[in-house]
Amino acid sequence: MNGFPPIGQHGIEDTDNEGSFWPSFTDIMMVVVVIFLMATSLLIVRNWQLVSELQQSIEAERLAAQMIESTTQENATLEERLINAEQMISILRLRILEKDELLRKADQQALEQRQIIIALESDRDSLNQRIARTETQLDDARQQIVVISSESEDMAQRIADLQQQLNEQIRITQSTQLELELATAEIAVLNADNQQQKLDIELLEKEKIEYNRQLLTLRGEYDVVKSKYEQLIKPARSARGKYVAEVYYVKDKGGEVIRYKEPTDQGFQQLPLAEVEKRLDKLKQEKGQDLYVKIIIPEDSGLSYSEAWSFMKSLLEKYDYYYQPSKQE
Repeated sequence: MNGFPPIGQHGIEDTDNEGSFWPSFTDIMMVVVVIFLMATSLLIVRNWQLVSELQQSIEAERLAAQMIESTTQENATLEERLINAEQMISILRLRILEKDELLRKADQQALEQRQIIIALESDRDSLNQRIARTETQLDDARQQIVVISSESEDMAQRIADLQQQLNEQIRITQSTQLELELATAEIAVLNADNQQQKLDIELLEKEKIEYNRQLLTLRGEYDVVKSKYEQLIKPARSARGKYVAEVYYVKDKGGEVIRYKEPTDQGFQQLPLAEVEKRLDKLKQEKGQDLYVKIIIPEDSGLSYSEAWSFMKSLLEKYDYYYQPSKQE
């Protein structure tokens, strides 16, 4: 009986007071579980954030790789288009040179026509002077006839002679007048020819302006038509995947200037034509169907159409892959 707490009001109050002061085992475990759950939640949230950041980093690396690949392909395509565009510009410049030569020939013909007209006008002035002198002589003869008619019959023979001279002078005057009319008609014809030459020159100038205006439009249309045509016969000529050797050709006061460059060179080298062909022949033996010869003829090259075209045609037919017979053929 003495080992048990007393039952009563005082015993109960003592027991309640002791339990409120010391926490129970259940409370301690509850606090531990709550702390564990909070730590677990924090770890889960942190791991989710790390996974999200990792996914974003992987996506960014994938997008960067796609952008790098797309940029590389675009650069290769632009380089190929640039090379083909420069080749087409060189060919179009050859056509402009041909037009310029036609204009120069027309100017030379017009100059020769002007010289002929000047000579004929000089002849016309000389004929006019002769006519003026003849008319003066006719006036003098008429005056002499009046004087002689007033004299005696002894002067009749002299009057007859003078009348004969007058008739001869009239005939000469008429002949001279006819020559003048013919010369005037010829001058009119030459003036008409000269006017036609001027109209032709103006027409050629207008055609040249219109040609230059349509040049940009024709480039695109030419590329489309050429692509469709060459699809029927053989693949289009392209520098893609080829070994490009560049040849720059102009003419100055010192003569022809040829510069040469390969992809491994730092810049163009000025070489004689024989050395350029020697190097191209070596490349043809090494590269074969992979050799692309790019001919560069600037706008102010100083070359005529025939010179530029012969140079380009010769090098392309000898060394460019597109103009060589394939192994299958």
